[in-house]
Amino acid sequence: MEKANDPVRILKKSTARKLLPAVGTHDNKATRGRSLLLAGSSQYPGAGILAARGALRMGSGYVMLAPQGMAVSSLGNPDFLVLDLKKNKWQDQKFDALLCGPGFGVTPFTAEVIRELKARKIERVVLDADALTVCAEQDLFPLPPTWIVTPHTGELARCLGVEAEEIAANRYGFVRIAQEMMGCVVLLKGPQTLVAGPNRVFGISTGNAALAKSGTGDVLAGIITALRAQKVPALRAALLGAYVHGATANLWKSRKRDLLSMTASDVVESLPQVLYKLREGF
Repeated sequence: MEKANDPVRILKKSTARKLLPAVGTHDNKATRGRSLLLAGSSQYPGAGILAARGALRMGSGYVMLAPQGMAVSSLGNPDFLVLDLKKNKWQDQKFDALLCGPGFGVTPFTAEVIRELKARKIERVVLDADALTVCAEQDLFPLPPTWIVTPHTGELARCLGVEAEEIAANRYGFVRIAQEMMGCVVLLKGPQTLVAGPNRVFGISTGNAALAKSGTGDVLAGIITALRAQKVPALRAALLGAYVHGATANLWKSRKRDLLSMTASDVVESLPQVLYKLREGF
């Protein structure tokens, strides 16, 4: 790791490459990990779908999407499974990592899910968006150290009870405060994404303003969940996920495409080339 404005460490491409999960000759869909995504709702139907697509592109062998209060037809999304929470319990599903939050709704059920995950000591959990709002409102912090949260500036402000402008003016200081308060890995999205683990903060060198579009954070959450399902440790999963997510925006710019035009689906579709170039050392 390079250091810049110590004590922030900058994640280098060479290091990110080493964090990639190995691709084995005898891999199968089970060994690639099962991701359960509690994401999406009638108000935000696309959030879960984008997270699922991100998880698939990041290598998860099984991806199951479980939206709240709505049905998502699997006919239009043949690559992942769909769980109807009105008829099935998420607790009965087999999974290696679980995502809760993107577009899922700030509801009592969301709070119940988080409480049960903590009580059952589920190790590999990613919380984003609505799940973070629920944690703040229901006083559910701290979280287990193996969990990952992925707030943007506004969400972190709500969690810490400060103004977003304060965080924007001191991102390093507040991501450290957040990590100490939340007890888990904290990924603060923004102009330079920061990832905080115990006593250390990393800066992500990839990314640009092309990612300033709704849904891109949902894709990131899915990417990180897939890495956790493949047993990548929490801090490394957050670092690698943020790096490749940002690299899709760099690739977009390198193709002479305007930064205003990138969409969350473009992030998903750019992942195969980003991952290939990173693995092959291009």
